[in-house]
This record gives sequence, C-alpha cells and structure tokens, in this order.
Amino acid sequence: MFNKNLQSKDLKLSGGTLMEELLFAIDESSSFYEKLYASLLKERIIYLNGDIDDNTVDLVTMQIILANEREKNIPIEELKPLTIYLNTRGGDIDPTIHLVQVIQDSRIPIHVRVLAMAASAGLYITIACKHRVAYKNSILLLHKGSIFVGGNTASAEDTMDFYKEIVQQKFDNLIVERTKITKDELKKIRRNETYCLGEEALVKYGFIDEVI
Repeated sequence: MFNKNLQSKDLKLSGGTLMEELLFAIDESSSFYEKLYASLLKERIIYLNGDIDDNTVDLVTMQIILANEREKNIPIEELKPLTIYLNTRGGDIDPTIHLVQVIQDSRIPIHVRVLAMAASAGLYITIACKHRVAYKNSILLLHKGSIFVGGNTASAEDTMDFYKEIVQQKFDNLIVERTKITKDELKKIRRNETYCLGEEALVKYGFIDEVI
C-alpha cells in the first residue's frame, strides 16, 4: 500500500523498470487515491499538494532521485521531464532547501505546473524548476517569511543569523538568477507581501515561463 510517510531509507531497488520501482507499494488493497497517484507517476507526474514538510519533500525527492538513477545511461537530450503539479501555501525552510537543491541537481529536467497556489516555500520550488507554468488564476506569493527557531536565546539568535545571512541569500540569488527581479527590486518587494496571478507572475516578475 502506498505510504506518504515512507522514508528514503525504506526504498529498495529491485532491478525493475523505473515506473515499477516508483509504484513498488501499490497493490489490490490500495485506496482509490493511492492508485490515482500511481497513475500519475506513469505519466511522469509528481503530485505535491499541501504543506512543504519532511514527509512531503521526502516523497518527491525519492521519486526524482530514483528516476535519475534509473535513467542515468540515457543521453541527456533524450530524457523526458518529470512535472511537479504543485499546490501549497508554503512550509518549513529546511525541507524547502532540500527540494530546491534536488531539483537543481537533477539530470532529468524538472518542470512545474502551479495549480491553485505556490506561496512562500512553494514559490522557491517553482522558481527552481527548469520550465514553470501556471494557470491564469493561480496565486503566487513572495514574502520575507519567518523562521521558527527553538532552544535557548543565544543559540536561537545564532541560528537566526545563519538563516538570514546564508540561507536567505541563497534564496535571493535564486530569485535574481531565475526571474526578472533585480537585487535592488527584491529589497523593495520584500518589504510587503507580494501576491500575483498567473499573468502578472509571468510578465512583471518572471516567476513562471508560461500561462496556460
């Protein structure tokens, strides 16, 4: 049965085809939705819906990593993309860093289609993908964000400084490299919540490459 909480250490390669490996946990007892996920995978579609956290990101990254491993001998010009169908209000920063890195390192092109929303962490994931599309009524959101840090005051402040100086800079660089926004414009934009629909995301900000 398909398990959303499956961890990457639980994945075993058995020498089957790519899609057989990706669908290793589907059987007759699987639910309608589990079988639906399996059908999407056959079409090289990865469905990411909900908060960006360790569980959702583990599932997506396993599929991307496994696909790259199974197709490592295929010439790069012959590789077919994997498409993430994305709908999220955002989530945790560490899983976001993880997924963005996997997307950027993937030999297989990773495309994204924004469904209802790509907010906060979801926007970074969108921007990182090779080809990015959204519907005209899809909502995209860029904001400064907030980072929850536990522990004592001193360690929390040190961690916060690290995220502000290092991690935020990496995300800022991603935005500047992959959109129409300059460094100076980004500083101004980050003062407020920046909501936009598909057409504005394409024409004004360059968050996406195509409106459908």
